Amino acid sequence: MRVVEAIVVDDGSTDATAELVRSFDGLPERLRLIRLPANRGKGAAVRAGMLAARGDRALITDADMSTPLEDVVVLAAALDSGCDIVIGSRALPDSQVLVHQPRVRELMGKAFNLLLRLGTGIPWRDTQCGFKLVRLSTTRRLFEAQRIEGFAFDAEICVRARRSGLTVIEVPVRWSNDPDTHVRLLRSSVRMALDMVFVAAVAHGRGADYSTASVRPAGLARDEETLA
Repeated sequence: MRVVEAIVVDDGSTDATAELVRSFDGLPERLRLIRLPANRGKGAAVRAGMLAARGDRALITDADMSTPLEDVVVLAAALDSGCDIVIGSRALPDSQVLVHQPRVRELMGKAFNLLLRLGTGIPWRDTQCGFKLVRLSTTRRLFEAQRIEGFAFDAEICVRARRSGLTVIEVPVRWSNDPDTHVRLLRSSVRMALDMVFVAAVAHGRGADYSTASVRPAGLARDEETLA
């Protein structure tokens, strides 16, 4: 595999994220910065990046590198087998969780995934791990249809992929919790509960006109730079 481009999406941050990206010179003319004018959520940021991507394969990864980039080799091998989306998973027997989340967050994450599987019928045990490799030629339309802008966007994409007849598989990865995460547990939990209702509606073919508090129109204003 070779790096065609790296896209950093700044989701309306107020820190020095954009300046830090501009100062990096390790990927001349292959590093792109997309800035959203206001904070809209992880789903909105990922959607902006995926719709801007030019290659046939796109890796979704969190900036904290909770999963080491070397594990993309495992995902790429799975994509080579003909599937459309490969989910890096913390929940398989061979997964390695090197640094765990706080107990409450970990239990809430497992509860979310269990309820998600019960409500949608999807088989995957960890849709929320931020390390996925997708084939854009078959999955771009999923991101075009995506409506969830928060953390539950992964579940929506997986459900839409299943309904579209695409192949999704889950592979074990290494993962370490970042203690400096800025996730607000209570607010995020309420939002994800609402989004879960929407995802269940999509799974049962009722998602086109269904809306919750965290679902917004598909349009996405942004500023974009390609860095020399």
